[in-house]
Amino acid sequence: MSRHGMVRAVGTHFEYEDGTVFHPFGTTVYALAHQEEDLIRQTLDSLKNSPFNKVRMCVFPKHYQYNTNEPQYYPFQKREDGSWDVGSPCEDFWDHLEDIIRKLDGMEIECDLILFHPYDRWGFAEFSQKDNLIYLDHVIKRLGHLKNVWWSLANEYDLCLDHKTMEEWEEIEEFVASNDPDHHLLSNHNCFIPWELSRKNVTHGSYQTKRFADIPDVVRKFGKPVMVDECCYEGSVPDLWGCLSGEEMTSRFWKVVTSGAYCTHGETFLDPNDVLWWAKGGKLKGTSPERIQFLKEIVYSLPAPLEPMGEKKENCEPQNIFEKVLFMMEEHDRHIFQALEHRYEAKCGKEAYLYYYDQRCSKRDTLMLPADVSYKVEVIDTWNMKRETVMEHASGVIAVTLPGRPYMAVLAVKAE
Repeated sequence: MSRHGMVRAVGTHFEYEDGTVFHPFGTTVYALAHQEEDLIRQTLDSLKNSPFNKVRMCVFPKHYQYNTNEPQYYPFQKREDGSWDVGSPCEDFWDHLEDIIRKLDGMEIECDLILFHPYDRWGFAEFSQKDNLIYLDHVIKRLGHLKNVWWSLANEYDLCLDHKTMEEWEEIEEFVASNDPDHHLLSNHNCFIPWELSRKNVTHGSYQTKRFADIPDVVRKFGKPVMVDECCYEGSVPDLWGCLSGEEMTSRFWKVVTSGAYCTHGETFLDPNDVLWWAKGGKLKGTSPERIQFLKEIVYSLPAPLEPMGEKKENCEPQNIFEKVLFMMEEHDRHIFQALEHRYEAKCGKEAYLYYYDQRCSKRDTLMLPADVSYKVEVIDTWNMKRETVMEHASGVIAVTLPGRPYMAVLAVKAE
């Protein structure tokens, strides 16, 4: 078990029980528990040498592209008519799943355990609500003692609405929250319709989104941690969700982090044996993980968790003719414009400021730091993983020289 205890949501960030800050840098291996032992061992070895300290994985087997193998075990025994008997769990399955979660814990990796999903050919997604609750009761009693478990009610819960109504999803949420004596972290992941983050049982957001400019307002509105658990994947499959470059995967992490939130990685490189990391694990092949490690080291070096800078744009009074005309636009059009013109900026109180430039190729930028604090300022090349101190005692309005290429960042930290 982690030497720091369970992870809790505290304001808009996470902490272990002993107060140590936890910054999740996640990855996705949906069907890890349903692979052959050699592949599971290889995956765990890869995770050991990776930047990732949270893994999203499913309880139920998953049937989807590049992932059609039969699992070694199933969660329940079958009746004579072939239906699943949720009152008769297969102990080999649950022992096997617990063993994997314990091994993750031994590496201080949190397990974001997905309880339901729509990608199914075995009938688990079509359980009656009565069977759903019997299953959930077993999950909580069987795995709820593990300190590194987070409950993710679903992967893409809204794609299950043919079989589970919104009222049933709310009942599922309430059942898990009220029957878990240790109150593990709890979220629900969406495909299109985000789960309502204001709900009292929900400890943090778990979003599938590419609208990164909206994240600061979500963090401010709900005052809870926000995980962007799906922002597409680095890889080479034909599908739009799985063909990001390493540069873009890395950039999305920086965008999310400089929005005061947290991001999750995945890889979908075509493989002759259909061993894609996002589904089955194996070996990491992409160029983003080492850059994510570079970002992780920066984030963990900061004096406090990052929070978004500025106020919600809709609440700002127009200050000049540009803003007056902007606010004359239709709300939908204004939202799109502001998203495309968004600046990724975050802070740790007055202790540190982090600016990410993404595709901007500026040669110079003017930053406004507090006039009463002295800062060390670094220019960071997020792709080449280089940091250069450009000012030792900066304060107030400063001009920073930049190299004129994309994927740069500037970090200002209160001087010693």
